[in-house]
Amino acid sequence: MKCYKSKWILTSEGEILKDYAIVVDEGKIVDIIPNAQVDFEEKVVKDLGNAVITPGFIDLFTQYQYTTVGEAKPVGVKNVIKKLFQTISKKYNFAGVKPDNYSLKWANILSDYYTMNRQEKIESFKCGIEESIKAGTTCIAQVSREFKYFDIINKVPIKNYLFFEVFADSSQKSKKKFKDIRAKVEDLIYHKGENSHIGIMLHSISSVHKKLWELFSKYCRKHNMLMMTRFAESQDEIEWLEFGFSDIDLLHKFMGFRKITPYMKGVTPVEYLDNLKVLTKKIIAANANFADEEELQKLAETGVKYVYQPYYSEEICNKKLSLATVLKYFKENFGFSTQSFAKEKDFSLLRLANSANEECGLPIDELIKYLTIYPAKILRLENTTGSIKVGKDADFNVFRLCEGEDYNALKNLALPYATYSKGRKLVKNGEVRFTL
Repeated sequence: MKCYKSKWILTSEGEILKDYAIVVDEGKIVDIIPNAQVDFEEKVVKDLGNAVITPGFIDLFTQYQYTTVGEAKPVGVKNVIKKLFQTISKKYNFAGVKPDNYSLKWANILSDYYTMNRQEKIESFKCGIEESIKAGTTCIAQVSREFKYFDIINKVPIKNYLFFEVFADSSQKSKKKFKDIRAKVEDLIYHKGENSHIGIMLHSISSVHKKLWELFSKYCRKHNMLMMTRFAESQDEIEWLEFGFSDIDLLHKFMGFRKITPYMKGVTPVEYLDNLKVLTKKIIAANANFADEEELQKLAETGVKYVYQPYYSEEICNKKLSLATVLKYFKENFGFSTQSFAKEKDFSLLRLANSANEECGLPIDELIKYLTIYPAKILRLENTTGSIKVGKDADFNVFRLCEGEDYNALKNLALPYATYSKGRKLVKNGEVRFTL
C-alpha cells in the first residue's frame, strides 16, 4: 500500500481537493482522505508537498509508427532503390500539384515510411510511446494497419486501444478485407492483455468502398466495438464527394489503389455516411476541418464523438477548427490528439490543450476533463480510468508547484514530475522507469 499526500487534487469528478491524499493498494485507488487523517507507517507515505495530482491523460488518436519518419536516410540497397522508385512515382503522379497539397503531403509521409526497415519502424513506434508517457499520457488510441505493432502495444504498461486501419477500393476487395481483418481481430482478442482493447478504423470516406463501410458498421454494432474514421479532413475529400474525383485519386494511385468513386455525388460528408446508416454514438470522427457549422450540428446530433487534432490539422490539412467551435458542437464529447509530423514533435497533451484554450479561457480543472474523463468515456474506459475516484485504477500524474502557486499553475506547465499507471511509477523527473 502507498499513500500520496498532495496540496491539490484535480479529480475530474467535479471536485478540487485541497490538502488531501490518495491511498493506493494493488494498483487501485482504495481511499481519498484529508492529509490530516493520514496515519499510516512513514515508509508507505509519500508527501508530495506543494503539488497537484491529476488523472493520467488520454491521447485520443496516435500513430506512433510515424514518430521518426523522415529523420533518417534509407539503409541498405533494397531501401535505397525503393526510395528512388517512390520519388519517381511521386514526381510522375503529382506533377504540377502544389507543395501544400494534402494528398502530396501524405504521399511524402508514406514514401518516407515505406523506405524504413522493420526495426526502424518498431523503434519509431516505441519512441512515440515513451515520449507520450513522459508527458503524462496513461492511455492511448493507436491507429495502425500493420499487425506487427500489436505485440508491442499489448505489453505497454498503460491502457491502450488499437484501432486497426482498413481500406478497400472495390466491393470484392471489401469482402476479402472484411473476412481477413475479422479473423485476425477475433484471434487477437484472445491474446490481448488486460490493458489492451481493439477497435476498427475505417480510414476515410474517400478510401473505403461503400461495401466495407456496410460490413464493418454491421459487425461493430453486433459486437459492440468502437469504430473510428477521419472525417471531412481535407479539401480533396470535399471535392471528391462533390465531383467524383479530386487530387485524392493521385494519392490512391500512388498507394496502388484503383480509382474509388463515391456511391453518390454532390453530397456532404455527413449525408454520405448518414445514407449508409453508419453514424452512431459508437463512431469516433477525427478532424472535420472542412465541415461547415450546419454539418457539425448534424454530426453532433448523431451522437458521434470527436477527436481534436490541432497540430495535424494545421500541418497536413491546411485548416483546423477552433476550440470554441469544437466546444460549441461537441461539449463533453471530444478529446485531444497530439499527432504531428513536425520535426520537433510535442507529445504534451497539457501544453496542447493550454495553447488551444487561450481563446476560450476554460478553467483549468474543466480543461483537464478533456484530457481525462471525457476521452475515457469516449473509449468506454471510464469505470477504470479518467478520474481520481475510489475503485478506479491508480492512473495519475504529479505536477510539482513553486512556492505560493496553486493548481492554476497547470496553465503554464507541460510535463509532470511523475506519472503512475495502476500505481506503478513509470516516469520520475523526466526519466522513464520501464522498458518496451
